[in-house]
Amino acid sequence: MRLFSRRFGLVAALAAGIAAPALAQAPASAPVRGGALTIGVESDFEGFDPIRAGVYSNSTVTAASLIYDTLMRLDDKGNLIPALALSMTPNEDGSVWVAKLRPGVKFHDGTPFTAQSVADHFNRLLDPANRFAGRAYIAIEKVEVGDDLTAVFKMRGPNAALPRTLAQPTVVTLIISVKQANEKGADYNRNPVGTGPFVFKEWRAADRLVAERNPDYWDKDKPYLDRVTVRPLPDSDARYASLVKGDVQVVWEDRAENIVKAKKDKNLVVLQWVGSGALVIPLNTQREPLNDKRVRQAVSMSLNRKANAAVLSQNLRPVYDDPYAPSSGIVCKDTGTLGYNPEAAKKLIADYGKPVKLTMTVTATPRGREGAQVFQADMKKVGIDVEIKPVDQTQLVKEALSRDFQVTGWRIIDLADVDPQMFANFHSKSPINFSGYNNAEVDRLLLIGRTSLDENKRKEAYCDLIKILNDDAVWLWSGSNIDFAITRKNVHGIPALRGGAVQVEGAWLSK
Repeated sequence: MRLFSRRFGLVAALAAGIAAPALAQAPASAPVRGGALTIGVESDFEGFDPIRAGVYSNSTVTAASLIYDTLMRLDDKGNLIPALALSMTPNEDGSVWVAKLRPGVKFHDGTPFTAQSVADHFNRLLDPANRFAGRAYIAIEKVEVGDDLTAVFKMRGPNAALPRTLAQPTVVTLIISVKQANEKGADYNRNPVGTGPFVFKEWRAADRLVAERNPDYWDKDKPYLDRVTVRPLPDSDARYASLVKGDVQVVWEDRAENIVKAKKDKNLVVLQWVGSGALVIPLNTQREPLNDKRVRQAVSMSLNRKANAAVLSQNLRPVYDDPYAPSSGIVCKDTGTLGYNPEAAKKLIADYGKPVKLTMTVTATPRGREGAQVFQADMKKVGIDVEIKPVDQTQLVKEALSRDFQVTGWRIIDLADVDPQMFANFHSKSPINFSGYNNAEVDRLLLIGRTSLDENKRKEAYCDLIKILNDDAVWLWSGSNIDFAITRKNVHGIPALRGGAVQVEGAWLSK
């Protein structure tokens, strides 16, 4: 099936970078129909109306992927495959993309899925009146209707990466029923309707979300499961214990001790995905004392990132000097990293001439607390006092997006192309630039990365960009983006954990 014009096939392949190894589940035998699956995730859900939720954590993407679909998908090797769209074709310069939609698809309420549905979804997110922060992630100007099964994406400039960007499930790309959102108003956020493999049944806050098999799903062979429950279990040790006991059959996991234990347990299977992006520590450049570059550089040089990552992750997560990671295909010979240099940091603090006190906001989880304690200890060595502020994940996101923080924990999620995240996080006009960073040269380089059809120019721009970001010490790269899930050994068919999401439209249980 023709997904791209010949001219853009190479461009899209290059934009994807080198596919990282994915330890997804190999089928044990023919899939078995029936059964119920329970997934344990890290946090409760922000909600399922992207306007009201603002962002989707990987926990929310896991749940939302039950109910919603994307236009395209990526297989475990990074190849584009059709989903709601059968193909996406660009014009000569990539400023317009035409999506041909799959016929016969229906929303869970029986409404036909058409090009108008696509236009309504994306145009709602792009409408400035809705103040949706996530619109910075995709460079779409508007979506128009060609005919019932033809959606036309008008871009803000040339864009080679759109189909790959739309293939990853995110707060932007998972298509909702705007008709239902308009009819239900605020209630839609807790009662979503989509075209996905499962139909939403209930959501008990901080307890569980339940979805049941969609008998009219467009992929007639799927899903295999009758029922899926997603349970927020913020304590990773309790989450792991529930898996071992059999109360849940799949968990998202990032606690190194549990991953190491699981690899030794014959009843469990560890899934791993090495993606682009990074675990990061954003610094708010608009808040004192971090509005002073000397203080930010001192913080950067005080943090023993590689030693800390080795301890916290038991060497499961290497640390790089940029947020791209090898899977992006962007390899910079010179990143301009400041390196670990506590003596130089002390001199910068002395030059600043005032006591430095910081508050670090983290998730109230073992992972969040442990990372904050390591940060606190490193800062103490150079005379920086750090108070740790643990909050639930929903609150952390809210405070970050409103710039109500000094230091926080975050993640640049794994995407098939680095443009959406880099542009959203660091362009001065982006509503998701929650560090308040403003640098004209960075803006210029980000535009090259977004619009150039020359892959070498894009890579050069991103390497020049990282030297500036590292010198300005805006965000600190604290770990690589490697996602893990652990399953009971009778669980099969879970694909690569892109973006940390556990997707189960093709999952099944052996007897």
